[in-house]
Amino acid sequence: MKSYVSIREAVPQLTNAFKWFDSFIREMYFTSERCLSEIKTPAGGTTIGGAGHALNLRMVVAAAGNPSIFGIEFLCLSVEAFSLQRLVELSFDCTLERDSVRLDFCSAASDGGSCWVIAKEVQVVFLGKEYLGPLLRLGHEAPREDATNAAKIDECWRQCGNCSNAWIEKSEIEFARCPECGMLTRLVENLTRCGVVPLDSPGSIGSQGNP
Repeated sequence: MKSYVSIREAVPQLTNAFKWFDSFIREMYFTSERCLSEIKTPAGGTTIGGAGHALNLRMVVAAAGNPSIFGIEFLCLSVEAFSLQRLVELSFDCTLERDSVRLDFCSAASDGGSCWVIAKEVQVVFLGKEYLGPLLRLGHEAPREDATNAAKIDECWRQCGNCSNAWIEKSEIEFARCPECGMLTRLVENLTRCGVVPLDSPGSIGSQGNP
């Protein structure tokens, strides 16, 4: 997993090391574990209810003005409010409160448009040359330490450590949901770390005719 730092540590670099006016938002995903599901009632029946966690935001800015950093990922946890009225001609400002963080990306827009996020916590990671070019996307799944390992089988195949299902996913995407069991997985290079078998091994799903 990439090395995230608290926004409180990153503010000096974010404020001084980039040309924000020439930068732009390249990815933005709002995600939540909250879902509708069947819940058993005390009477023995079932009802539909919601359960899960708060709304999170994963946003990546293509950064200009720095010779070694080309992307900035903001992981905003437990989003409380946001505005997306203006997404061009960026600037940067950060207000740190005891229990929340406010990020402003268009605080000085002449037309009054705004782009800001208020969250309980914000973590940041800086991306190098791997974020150059049109192909790389970090994806919408927010990183989590308790994600299940998925074994990298080749450049496009990975295998879930929970159910052993294998599926095709871009190798640049570190976190992805298993389409079989729905678990959030994190790609790892070493097959033995997942406790699963390669696709061409006897008894593996690949040896049973799975593409």
